[in-house]
Amino acid sequence: QGDGPVFEGEVGGGAAQAAGGELQDPGAAVAAALLAEDAGNWRVEKLAAPVADSWVSEHGLAFAARAFAELGRITWGLPGLRDAEDPASRAPGRSTVASTKLVKAGARLRALLAAAGDTEYEEAVDALAEHRRTATQRAAVSFLVPSRTDWVDECLAAPPDAGYEWDFWQLLYCSLSTSEHVDLAAASIAAHRHLLWWWDRPLMVTLVDGAGAGAAPLLATALDVGRGQKAVRENVPGILALLPGDTAFQALIDHAGEKHVRPALLAAMRRFPVRALRLLAPAAAASPALSGGLAEHVRINRELVAEVLPGLPDETRTVIGALVTDHDPLPDAPADVLPRPLADPPWSRTGKRAEPSGSGGPADPLEDLPARIPVVDEWADVRALPQIRLRGREDALPAGAVRNLLTMLAMSKHGGVYAGVEIAKEVCDAGSLAEFSWALFSLWDRNGAPAKGGWALAQLGWLGDDTTGSRLTPRINAWPGEDGHHKAVAGLDVLAAIGTDMALTHLHGVAQRARFKGLKARAQGKIQEVADRLGLTAEQLGDRLVPDFGLDAGGGLVLDYGRRRFLVGFDEGLRPYVSDEDGTRRKALPKPGAKDDPDLAPAAYKRFTALKKDVRTVASLQLHRLESAMVTRRRWTPGEFRRLFVEHPLIWHLARRLVWVAEDGGKTTAFRVAEDRTFADAADDVLTLPESAAIGILHPAEPGADTGAWAEVLADYEIVQPFRQLDRAVHALTDAEREGRRLDRFQGAYISGAAVLALERHGWRRTSPMDAGLQHALYRELPTGLFVNIRLDVGIPIGDVEGAVLEEIWLAGEVADDYRPEPHGALPFGDLDPVSASEVLAELTEAASRG
Repeated sequence: QGDGPVFEGEVGGGAAQAAGGELQDPGAAVAAALLAEDAGNWRVEKLAAPVADSWVSEHGLAFAARAFAELGRITWGLPGLRDAEDPASRAPGRSTVASTKLVKAGARLRALLAAAGDTEYEEAVDALAEHRRTATQRAAVSFLVPSRTDWVDECLAAPPDAGYEWDFWQLLYCSLSTSEHVDLAAASIAAHRHLLWWWDRPLMVTLVDGAGAGAAPLLATALDVGRGQKAVRENVPGILALLPGDTAFQALIDHAGEKHVRPALLAAMRRFPVRALRLLAPAAAASPALSGGLAEHVRINRELVAEVLPGLPDETRTVIGALVTDHDPLPDAPADVLPRPLADPPWSRTGKRAEPSGSGGPADPLEDLPARIPVVDEWADVRALPQIRLRGREDALPAGAVRNLLTMLAMSKHGGVYAGVEIAKEVCDAGSLAEFSWALFSLWDRNGAPAKGGWALAQLGWLGDDTTGSRLTPRINAWPGEDGHHKAVAGLDVLAAIGTDMALTHLHGVAQRARFKGLKARAQGKIQEVADRLGLTAEQLGDRLVPDFGLDAGGGLVLDYGRRRFLVGFDEGLRPYVSDEDGTRRKALPKPGAKDDPDLAPAAYKRFTALKKDVRTVASLQLHRLESAMVTRRRWTPGEFRRLFVEHPLIWHLARRLVWVAEDGGKTTAFRVAEDRTFADAADDVLTLPESAAIGILHPAEPGADTGAWAEVLADYEIVQPFRQLDRAVHALTDAEREGRRLDRFQGAYISGAAVLALERHGWRRTSPMDAGLQHALYRELPTGLFVNIRLDVGIPIGDVEGAVLEEIWLAGEVADDYRPEPHGALPFGDLDPVSASEVLAELTEAASRG
């Protein structure tokens, strides 16, 4: 009464019994319910089993079972406990006590009932027959005695409102045993997926324990509608992989594109190899990923495929038959040609490790082993990996030697690679080893990239080559958006470890253009480390990280087909093209024909295909680099200019399409690089560069830039520029703006989310977020060390790109702080040089026009 709990109906009678010391099963349930309400839902979980034990020890198992069933008749929540049959108990926010953690008492009682003797068990079942009045009571009783399938049938025939009684289904899922039960439960989930919110692994295991392989349709439905639920996402695929039958396997195939499902599918393929052949074949045609997985499965199970292939359906046999290679594998190399760590590794022998020699010499580095030799996980199946050819031989590492190599890789780490790895690189063909390395990484990735196997990513840096870097870089750029920032950072270490010009070019590209701020900063730090090691600035390192791709001194390449040859050239965007020997340009390089040399032509065609792919990445970076150099007014010495631009066989194609400036002794002279690599001024007179000059790319906003005259010169020579230089829009500050400390022309302008992103591509940055997650300012650092700051009205939510109003724009020697986004230390805009002013005005004009 008063402010205390409200007890009504039979619940009130049970409360009176409990208060008067006459404890019967309703009173025991009420006492437990009060305990749950007083202790809190999470703390009472620890008390659930002791409550059940006390009921059993003091009153017997049948009593305890009845008391638990009574919990399904009590609803809880303010203003108090009510009978579940009372209409008022159906108010929103109220549910039965069975929905609390006190339900764990039922798990204890279910175990005790399962272990009870026949007489005691039957006594409990008979007693429970009188406690099945409400839907949740009936589910609670079926949970305790799932052997009464007729009672489960009744529960499923008359379920409660799924919007309230989720506890009913939680108990009932653990009571299913027939296919009819599973189908009805699956239908309930399909209609009410919120019922999955409370699924956990014990529930799923109990479900499978009762329904066996027949649980597959329900689990498949859960995977379809509940992929957003963490417990479903993390547990259901693995459970399906254990179940025999096509339904479970097909569910994994249907969700093979999801990263939590891929490892489970691979596990199911290993467990049910014939079923995998039969079910993957129809799906592989529409999915490159599944096609690759099927090919790998065929390679692993050669003998099994040969045995079962004749009995498979025609269409399946056709798909699988196309994957069975006619090429016999390379023979195993004899043991006597293998180095010691591959043939007889130290960890395979017993005895003490080698100690330093008596003369004070170092111990054998091959004996420098970790305290515990790692065990290579099952996913790294040697049969799924390509063979590793020995250098200069026509045989390959035997499977045992490959397993030893895997162990060496697993025991290595960044900065501490086991000595045997270098020995393996000396005796193995580099290209074959790189292909093996990428296949190993791909296996790890397809198996869910387990953290324990992180060495499979790191080893790309020890065994990989330029092709590895080209393959990995798109993954590095994408991983942060897939909750894989740590993998992306590890990928940067791989590029640095490969260390070739091409790999470092990819690393530099991430540092310049990554979409994710954290990744970009880490890449910039890694580039700085490399530059510091070489005694260069990051910009100087970027200048030198331009592969020449084996081009000749003229910047071209000859593709020899034997009886005919083709010449490779590059356009203004560094896109390669081919011409006949007479200079006639072709739309594409022809495929080798029957009359072409059978060795030279395919090799030349393959080389051009690879060239197009590799140059595409480099071209994008170089165009961005040179345009940025123009905007920031970078300068080089004449020696650097000749080496990095004029003499470089690839960058030469860009250098000759630009107009340059030489600054010396206060005098500025514009010039271009002629076809013969001499220098010419606007009058086409030969120009000699003094060694004291500073060379840069002309910006049309520079004082005295005669862009009109230069445009005529380039037009006469039919030269197309790689980016907008001579026809670049030039903007200037008004006299009032030069004297002022605010840029009023854009004040109040609205810029869209797309415009914000465009500004960020030009080097603008958002300041750090405040507590509310809003970024209240934009800023752009200029080459002179000054900052243009913009205070935003309201701000931009972090993690989202929304439009904003430009409230105030000022120039300062520091970045605006989000906690103090108002102008501080504002300088006159006349402190800007003409080029910086033009670029800032152009970028803001474009942004405002998008609004």
